[in-house]
Amino acid sequence: MLTFRRALGGLLLAGGMLAASLTPATAATAQTSGDVGVLSAPVGARCGAYLTGEAWGADLRYYHCGDTRIFIEIDNISGPNQYTCVDPWEDKYIAERQTADNAWYIGLC
Repeated sequence: MLTFRRALGGLLLAGGMLAASLTPATAATAQTSGDVGVLSAPVGARCGAYLTGEAWGADLRYYHCGDTRIFIEIDNISGPNQYTCVDPWEDKYIAERQTADNAWYIGLC
């Protein structure tokens, strides 16, 4: 008989990473897109920086999955990086893809 612990261990060894959920309300995934890393998120959402599309005209947005106000750094393609605050659970427009290509958490705001 296969135990839960052995099954979980097999999944972790086989895939290197477990992408599963315990309940539908708290489903979480760990994955990467072509441009920006993605962390745990509520069902149907992605936390952190993401692009709205594949084309050069896509927008960079930042979705904050938390109850605190945070400070993020924006990686500008040319020129110095910028900084801004993101409110709890805010899906914030950051810049056009031609202007910035990533953003990440650096602390509380």
